[in-house]
Amino acid sequence: MSKLRESTPLGDYTIVVKESGDQYVTLCLELSVAGCGDTQQEALENTRLAIESYLEAMKTDALSPSRPVPLDVLHEFLAGESEEREQTVPMGQLRVLAYA
Repeated sequence: MSKLRESTPLGDYTIVVKESGDQYVTLCLELSVAGCGDTQQEALENTRLAIESYLEAMKTDALSPSRPVPLDVLHEFLAGESEEREQTVPMGQLRVLAYA
């Protein structure tokens, strides 16, 4: 499992990434937005796109985008994870710093 911090023109977001079976799954802690992909990079890119879509929908509907992940959902997402690692993942215009 890795915890990534994405800095974008739209804000800073913390994304937890873990391997699940033969794919990677992600969860944005500040927005409760999730993503997945066959590789870690694909999962992160899909999450970035999901965050952009979510923020655009909130702007269109004049709603506050903040909706932190409920603790029970975070606990379920993290259940069974014990491996910790540190890495930096390039994301084009996004700056992603990974830490566990």
